[in-house]
Amino acid sequence: RKLGCIVYLIIEVVVNVFEHFNNFPLLLAGRVMGGVSTSLLFSAFETWMVSEHRKRGFPEGWLADTFGTASFINGLSAIIAGICAQLVADRLGEIGPFQAAIALTVLALFFVVFWEENYGSSDEEGKKKESESSTNAAVAFKAIVSDRKIFLTGLVNSLFEGSMYSFVFMWVPSMLQALNGRPLPTGLVFSSFMTCMSLGGLLFSPHLLLGLCSAEQLAVGVFLVGAAALAVPVFSTALMPVLLSFIVFETCVGVFFPCLGLLRSKVIPDSIQGSVMNIFRVPLNIFVVIGTKLTDVYPTQTVFSIIVSWLLAGAVMQVVLVASMKTGKKVD
Repeated sequence: RKLGCIVYLIIEVVVNVFEHFNNFPLLLAGRVMGGVSTSLLFSAFETWMVSEHRKRGFPEGWLADTFGTASFINGLSAIIAGICAQLVADRLGEIGPFQAAIALTVLALFFVVFWEENYGSSDEEGKKKESESSTNAAVAFKAIVSDRKIFLTGLVNSLFEGSMYSFVFMWVPSMLQALNGRPLPTGLVFSSFMTCMSLGGLLFSPHLLLGLCSAEQLAVGVFLVGAAALAVPVFSTALMPVLLSFIVFETCVGVFFPCLGLLRSKVIPDSIQGSVMNIFRVPLNIFVVIGTKLTDVYPTQTVFSIIVSWLLAGAVMQVVLVASMKTGKKVD
């Protein structure tokens, strides 16, 4: 998992170096490499953290705090990164943010190289299995097919993130439509969204939402509230209702990431968690492609209604997952 994190950072440095060249094949190669690095970003770091947490014998309850804090800090980091990117762009031009990204990535690499390696298991067998990537992928696929809880966890994750990335593509044209030709303060709106994401991370706490229900039950609420929020632009193009609905949805995103992270740590075995997460990035990317391409065919309201249907489908599957986990506990 440490090696995966290092590979991610190296790829990111290369991708940002490619941005310095006015060469389309090179830039296209950078985008392809960016797809690989994104898969590592959303799997290697989380799986390393969960395995290291258990390897060191920390209480399982601390995972919720770690995921919630990570979501909060991610939102703050996005706000700070946006401000810094604007400052370096003003000083160095459009290439400035890419140069700053290289510097920060190298700094992150300096920290990661000192991490201890782990393989999802404390014994040599786990190390051997992790080193055999093709075998590990086959085991992960078999687990997805044979274990309904793993299948449902991966699928609800793909549905929500697919909806979220489609929303990322949709919010700017929706806001422009609501403003009726008035200028859109994109940076200010984005910062507001990231603030809400940080708020969601704070709400995901054993002292707040997680103290009222389990992570799997909370996920049902996140899907339903998110669906209700994105239903607003289906029926209204007024500025305030649309903006408020987007703010509510971004708060749901802030709750969702630690919620599903904790749920994955409960359901998916450490030794195959990374492989399972990467397998489910295939349906996730299919949802994103569908969501973005639909805007070329249908009006904004129709696309939002389709995204809402994905979230409602995710809520139904999450309810089934909750029932499956309760059944599993009774059997145990």
